[in-house]
Amino acid sequence: MTVVDVTVLEMRGNTSLVQRVAGAQTLLLREFPLGVDSLVRQSFRHELPRPIELEHAIELTEEAVMPLAAQFAGSSGLILQGLGASLIAHSLKTGGIAQTALTLDEVEALFNRLVSVSQGRPASQETLPTDARFFAAMLMLREFMHHLSFAQVTLEPVKE
Repeated sequence: MTVVDVTVLEMRGNTSLVQRVAGAQTLLLREFPLGVDSLVRQSFRHELPRPIELEHAIELTEEAVMPLAAQFAGSSGLILQGLGASLIAHSLKTGGIAQTALTLDEVEALFNRLVSVSQGRPASQETLPTDARFFAAMLMLREFMHHLSFAQVTLEPVKE
């Protein structure tokens, strides 16, 4: 039996945890200095983030993600847990998307829809929420997947 090596990102409110696990064994554990709420506080001044606010949030997130690349890139999969997973899964379900696994292309497409709303597209044309916390969770996930070369993420939201 082959033990699968995965990275688990637990997106919390003020910080997040990143761990690389193989089976039940944690190989590496690091605190990620951003969480959903801390990114909102540091970057967004409006409930519907403006494009310049998104750019600032991307810069902050990239600065936090890049030091993790050498240690976490290359594992076979990504699992998203915690507040971020719950926000994203709930928002997708509300919008009629029930899947719990998303490819990088699907995450990019969802994020681009949010950017379009930020740039003036009527929010009523989208089936996604446009609140700052959802923006932050999607932005963090997108940057994490992009810079650490994850092709897919599995969402594991908190059970209600």
